[in-house]
Amino acid sequence: MTPQAGVPTGVLTLSGEALRRQREAERRCVELLESEGFALIHLPVLEYADGEPAAGYRFVDRAGRLLALRTDFTPLAARVLAPALAAGPLPLAVCYAGEVVRPQPARLRQLPELYQLGFERYGVGGDGVEALALALRLLGVAGVPPARCHVTVSAAGLAEKLLAQLLEEPPDAELVELLRVRDLDGLGASVALGEPARAALEAALFGEDDTLWADFFGLRDEVAGLAALRRAAEAAGASAGVDVAPRAAGDYYRGAMFSIWGRATRAVLGGGGEYAVALPAGEVAAVGASIALGVALEEAG
Repeated sequence: MTPQAGVPTGVLTLSGEALRRQREAERRCVELLESEGFALIHLPVLEYADGEPAAGYRFVDRAGRLLALRTDFTPLAARVLAPALAAGPLPLAVCYAGEVVRPQPARLRQLPELYQLGFERYGVGGDGVEALALALRLLGVAGVPPARCHVTVSAAGLAEKLLAQLLEEPPDAELVELLRVRDLDGLGASVALGEPARAALEAALFGEDDTLWADFFGLRDEVAGLAALRRAAEAAGASAGVDVAPRAAGDYYRGAMFSIWGRATRAVLGGGGEYAVALPAGEVAAVGASIALGVALEEAG
């Protein structure tokens, strides 16, 4: 019987120069965020699962309570800060750093554990441009200048709107997933695509000029609404384009969204956007972003 490795594949282990480098980058990033008015908070690695659909690793403690391992900072921060958000005053700005664990199918070859550093500003709506600019500054502090980044911008629900134009009805989750993985053949087998529709869909999915597809799908206004994000990315020195079917980390986004890609690693270095926090008294608008610090340092070289 072959003995198992000391730790599961993909779990973070750092030592020596790699650890020193990451700690130094984290220190500089936190200093930048604190200088911008964000208060550093420590968030728990475990929380009660409360019977919600499983999104990550879960287990039962000795008292029989279902616990969940942290998979995402944004909703966790909102739950922890709910009393402060309800009491006010707003806006409230916080930042954090730590590991998240997101189980992935083995075939995707993605690390299940990432070290994230991020920020959230509650009580502020429609300010994705500020979040993008700050995320690019954080990557610069970590050694990745904007010129080495490509930013994709989108909006919550854009993929569903595109498919609804093709179907003339709301799409199901399977079709949305086919769109997000850019499976043109799979979409063609599920949806009747004439040549004009297939050409427009291919242009949309593979980042071609939006004049080739936005009008076809009736998305001109939605794409125009992303112009400020694109200008902000380009003004900082990054290239930018529209992604009609982004893979968002959560379903809490309500407005503009962005992902920042590294040119060398071709991996996502960070992302964020405009979202909403649900409280008993109603929703609170918020904006935020995070960077995958380890991936950013790999991009930096």
